[in-house]
Amino acid sequence: MPEHTPLWRLDGAHSTLILLPGLRDEARAIAGSAAGVDALPGDLATAAIGGGVPRLYYFGDRLALDPSVDECALLDDDALAYATLDAPEPLTLCPEASHGHAGSPGLAGHRDGRRFAHRWTLTEARAFQDDASSNRLAFTLRDADGALQLDIALALDPDSDVLSIATTLHNLGDDAYTVDWLASATLPLPRSHVETLSQHGRWGGEFREHRRALGPGLLDISNRHGRTSHQHAPFIATGSPGFGNGHGDVLAAHLGFSGNFSLRTERLSNGTATLQLGLLPLPGECRLAPGERLEAPIAYAARGHGLNACTAAFHTHARLRILPAFTRRPRPVHANSWEAMYFDHDPAGLLELIDAGAALGAERFVLDDGWFLRRRHDNAGLGDWLVDHEVYPDGLAPIVARVRQHGMQFGLWFEPEMVNPDSALYEDHPEWVLHLAGIDTPLARDQLVLDISRRDVRDYLFEHISSLCREHAIDYIKWDMNRDLVLAGDGSRARAARQPQALYDLLADLRAAFPALEIETCASGGARADFGVLRHTGRVWASDNIDPIERTRIQAGFLRWLPPEIMGAHVGHESAHLTGRVTDLHTRGIVALQGQFGFELDARRLEPATVVGLHHYTSLYKTHREWLAESRHLRLDCPGEPAIMASMQVARDGTIALLWVVAVETVAHSRPGRLQLAGLQPDRRYRVSLASDNRDALVPYNRHMPSWLAHAATTTGELLMNLGLPLPVMPAQSSLLAVCHAVPDAGHDASAAATPEPARDPT
Repeated sequence: MPEHTPLWRLDGAHSTLILLPGLRDEARAIAGSAAGVDALPGDLATAAIGGGVPRLYYFGDRLALDPSVDECALLDDDALAYATLDAPEPLTLCPEASHGHAGSPGLAGHRDGRRFAHRWTLTEARAFQDDASSNRLAFTLRDADGALQLDIALALDPDSDVLSIATTLHNLGDDAYTVDWLASATLPLPRSHVETLSQHGRWGGEFREHRRALGPGLLDISNRHGRTSHQHAPFIATGSPGFGNGHGDVLAAHLGFSGNFSLRTERLSNGTATLQLGLLPLPGECRLAPGERLEAPIAYAARGHGLNACTAAFHTHARLRILPAFTRRPRPVHANSWEAMYFDHDPAGLLELIDAGAALGAERFVLDDGWFLRRRHDNAGLGDWLVDHEVYPDGLAPIVARVRQHGMQFGLWFEPEMVNPDSALYEDHPEWVLHLAGIDTPLARDQLVLDISRRDVRDYLFEHISSLCREHAIDYIKWDMNRDLVLAGDGSRARAARQPQALYDLLADLRAAFPALEIETCASGGARADFGVLRHTGRVWASDNIDPIERTRIQAGFLRWLPPEIMGAHVGHESAHLTGRVTDLHTRGIVALQGQFGFELDARRLEPATVVGLHHYTSLYKTHREWLAESRHLRLDCPGEPAIMASMQVARDGTIALLWVVAVETVAHSRPGRLQLAGLQPDRRYRVSLASDNRDALVPYNRHMPSWLAHAATTTGELLMNLGLPLPVMPAQSSLLAVCHAVPDAGHDASAAATPEPARDPT
């Protein structure tokens, strides 16, 4: 690369990012003062260099050669029709109406109605390449007339190829500046991207995928629920026509934020298409006083050939850069008290439940809702985090002691951000709840929301939670949040945007005080799952719905961008709590093995055959969990058979894989045919066998069964991927789990293909 050029480049393992100056007419003038980025050691800062906001010129497969400025200009010389501006304005990282951009701007704000548009000048560009995980660019821009500064930092992770963009706005003026919208990132989309895939749903039906055409016009997916929400997940993908799991050009993006957000795709009449992600403030809540700044949530993006490539990038990035270190240890089997006892807590019965859970192979017991003052139902007690001695005369000590006797970890349920009006806390501090004076706040589950951005509220919660953590050496907290934010104000002004950061601060304080403490994020299921909260938590309760057929759909969406080892997935009762659907143990066990395995049932009242079956699936989880925590998740295509949902998790070295197949409804054909696998090494042979203990349950539906279901078969990876594995006839709501072991041969290490030993006990 030339020493002086107005071109910036970042490289990942498989991708390249190129940025150019934003103003075409100044590009030549600033040559010689901007710095390129190509293996620069340490921190390089340039002088004031002029030009406007940089623009993303290229983000895709890694380039073998360094393009010159002239070569970029040749491909950037767009034609221009009449009846428009006299010169085309390139799309920048922060598009502005002042430059002729007619779409959604990067920044919308004003000073009491003044300075509603901006003209940015690039004053500094810095490159960082100081360690293996740092491959970054940072730009500083000033709007002299508007008295604003904009910092935009981009990082291309060399291990995951995920692009991270962080944007910060500073008020340099002597009066307040109100932000109505600040995009964390504005990404140009190729003309070939004509479809979008986003995730929506409801309580008990999270992460459902929805496709639609991209443009013309603006598609704004606005989430105003005050948390990541059941209704809209902060994930979106765009792609070429018909893009799928293993084909098509795909750009996937995620906003790492646990509050209100907007995801925007837009195609203008000139053909320009963009993807924007950003915090969505309530009216007037982002008002920057002189000297204040607003840090937009970090946006993450991955480009790949098919959705599975983007999934792999996000999973790798989460594991290496986002998740707490404890998620790299073997994830223990859970036994949770909720669907066994609900609010009917009884110490003697609870001791029996602990014994029964341990006998099934549980390694962590979680005492769910119902252990604290007034909590005999769900409309009282929240906020009063003291053990109810009418229910537990000796406190929780005997319960914790029994858990420890079995060598299990002890976990406790909290819902710290909420308060019931029927509680001592609310009676003492009604001013602590989010509200707007003169309007009654609607209740949800008889709850109101505490304003945790207040220091006194956070101190109260920290004191009560940490007191219990110290007294009982709590290993794990299930941190729940069971309602949306409505009228999220301090009495006069909106404060919803402050809640997520206040939550992160409280979680960080607790983990600093108790370094061994693990925390799960739960919000009536999967209503708070994002890279923001996952920097402090290491498990997500994906849904309150553990009906395995519904869970198959929910987990498929979850695993698009979040890794399986942090997904709580439990075996429930035969009749599902939320849906009433009756399913066999095999389907419940197989589906639960896709995530962090556990039980959500009354283990005291199980038939002997059920106990045997649960032991089988618990043993499978413990055998495979270590490599699964680093595995690649691949959704499989089932063309012509919408009733079948299939996926694989393949070890990082390709020596072992698990295959899940679920018939969510009656299949369309009497001959199921073959399922093409993915992710295997084409030049290896694999021994394929049935891992689930349910062949006999499938036999009655098959006049002839594929032979591999009874006797393991060996064939090549390329045949399994190109020709496929024959499936049996599967009745509705049935499933199977297969394992593929690489067979040792002279050209590969025999030890690498051996069956993994059972994982060590994490306790």
